[in-house]
Amino acid sequence: MKFMPLLLLAMLPYATLADDVVPVEKVKDSVNIRLGPDAASDVVGRLRQGESLPLVKAVPGWYEVQLDGDATGYISADWSLVVADSAVDETAADARVEGIVEPVAEEADVEVVVEKVITEVIEEDPAEGIREVVDDGIAEVGEDIIADAPDLNITEVVEEVVEAQAVGGATEGLDMEVVAGPSGPAGPPGPPGAANIKGNEGFLVKFRKETEGGNSQIYDDGNKIGIGTTEPKQRLEVNGSIQIHEQNSSVAGLMITQSSGDTGYIMHNRASTLTIGAGSQDRITVDRDGNVGIGVSRPSHPLEMASGAHVSAGGVWTNSSSRDKKENIATLSVEKASAALMQLEPVSFNYRNERQEDYLGFLAEDVPDLVANHDRSSLSTMDIVAVLTKVVQAQQQKIEELEARLDEKQAGH
Repeated sequence: MKFMPLLLLAMLPYATLADDVVPVEKVKDSVNIRLGPDAASDVVGRLRQGESLPLVKAVPGWYEVQLDGDATGYISADWSLVVADSAVDETAADARVEGIVEPVAEEADVEVVVEKVITEVIEEDPAEGIREVVDDGIAEVGEDIIADAPDLNITEVVEEVVEAQAVGGATEGLDMEVVAGPSGPAGPPGPPGAANIKGNEGFLVKFRKETEGGNSQIYDDGNKIGIGTTEPKQRLEVNGSIQIHEQNSSVAGLMITQSSGDTGYIMHNRASTLTIGAGSQDRITVDRDGNVGIGVSRPSHPLEMASGAHVSAGGVWTNSSSRDKKENIATLSVEKASAALMQLEPVSFNYRNERQEDYLGFLAEDVPDLVANHDRSSLSTMDIVAVLTKVVQAQQQKIEELEARLDEKQAGH
């Protein structure tokens, strides 16, 4: 049927509706499906080797694919390709197109026939007949119009074809011969494109000269990137050291942000202070003198806690004990202190991870409730010191009373 070249251009905009996206051969396992056309966008799924997803549309560097329901995702064009759906029944499509064309053939009007095919075949069932169109290629009749006006809709494209190839809008039936016009003058020659770009699979190219390339240190397997390694275990793995050098501001560091918005970070400023943050809050600070603050932004001791407890420069652990930080203050009775003291059982021991040192102390599980912590796995030495102090004070008072009585008796004689 010599009229079919005119139909090629009309069907072309629908050709991608039956296309699928598949991973390229070099993808060993799967390629990521992202929420948007951006390598930094969230991963919403994976397309495994041997599987395919329907193509929605192509955007620069990405293919938008149909997911479950109405959702769509994006796959990098570097790691995937588009293949045509081979499920189209070509014979049935040809028969249907001819069945529509033959009844209107005697009208001898190209525009009427094309409009009829568009209305009853393409718009009703765009998959029909597309395979033959794609396999045969684009007819010469429409190449110039497609190049000059790629955004025209189907009707406008058909009208342009009819006007350009069928003067007056009519031909002698369907046996129309398409005659190519004279060739235009040749354009100016382009710049030389000789280049020597070589490399190995998976490596990004590094240009050593203007036209000479080879492997860089960056390796990309489609899911993970390695710098100095071809076996990255995480999204990014670096074999060696990383330096962060900020030259334009007073702070340099590393930020780690979760999808919830909370941020962790390691920051260093011009005051030579290192800050470690979690949950978008400063947690640990190391100043230029080596003092460490936990919940303290300006520590004045080698180790200082937000509670006020700290390690002194001499290495002594000092508890926070200010009245301002305490409540429910009550006097410890002699009876309670004496009872607790009698229940304490001193033992000698060594820690399992420090067998060479022996210590004296108590077992947290065995001490009386008065000096026990809620978890029964640790002890506060100040609790035991308080018990001992109260008992010693009471004993000292009794000693002083006995000495006073003894002095009275001796004075009476």
